[in-house]
Amino acid sequence: MKDLQEIRKDIDAIDRQIVELYEERMELTTQVADYKISTGKQVFDAEREVSKLNTVAQMAHSDFTSHGVRELFEHIMSMSRKKQYQLLTEHGKFAPTGFVEVSELDFSHAAAACIEASQAAAKSYFSSERKTGMLPETKDMKPGKSADSGEGLCGLLLCEDWREACETLKKGEVNYLFLPVQDPKSGYVSSNYNLVAEYGFYILEEYRTSPEPKDRYALISRDKLSLSGADKITICFEAPDVCGSLYHLMSHLTYNNLNMNRIESIVISREPLDYRFFMDLSGNLNDSAIKNAILGLGGEARNFKILGNYR
Repeated sequence: MKDLQEIRKDIDAIDRQIVELYEERMELTTQVADYKISTGKQVFDAEREVSKLNTVAQMAHSDFTSHGVRELFEHIMSMSRKKQYQLLTEHGKFAPTGFVEVSELDFSHAAAACIEASQAAAKSYFSSERKTGMLPETKDMKPGKSADSGEGLCGLLLCEDWREACETLKKGEVNYLFLPVQDPKSGYVSSNYNLVAEYGFYILEEYRTSPEPKDRYALISRDKLSLSGADKITICFEAPDVCGSLYHLMSHLTYNNLNMNRIESIVISREPLDYRFFMDLSGNLNDSAIKNAILGLGGEARNFKILGNYR
């Protein structure tokens, strides 16, 4: 039997070979990225990856090592894709998000829908001194629908619930929604975020009346805007109930050193069992790390959406 130290020396020698081969493989990944940049080919090729995983798994000589090899190569190919996404971003191949950055919002001659739980906070928010600015008028705005405006620039329309408020914005009866982020009954935000995603709205700003989560409110619009200095991003995407699917998608945050502040999910189908995930991230859409992560998530997740870049 070999001495333990001798065995460890052999392991160290193999590890050095693994590192050398990994770096050699990543160099080839750079060449692959160059090819995809020049041809416009997508980074993520699901069919190719499944075929590759099956091939390498069959090379192993036991069920245990077969599973291990598959998992190892899942990580290797995931890291390869991340390298390719970074190179694409560096070469300006990042697709524009469509968000228009503005310095201020214009609340003059506007109306916002709220619910009873957000009415007091809405009056406080809109009565604050705010500069008029760059916001284009909401399309198909119907005048005369605003209600109690208090002392502010923006009239308020009281609705029964989130759904009714969303319908008023969809119809153009108001310019904004001012709603509590957290559902007062469940304490979750996923059901409310889900309506933002469903209606195709965007979060423009966050307002807090206290440090408590229940006192967090969102200003929502149909316009795809972000305020200067925005430092928070909310995204959503769908993932199947498959082992490792969420882990691999979230790794785009890890490899770009991004900070996730919240994650919640909601079931969108039972057969098959699929989820829609909602995440709050720290950052701005102009940050290179954010661009890399969005490029990766957008290419690999289903129905990826940016619900807002706000402050």
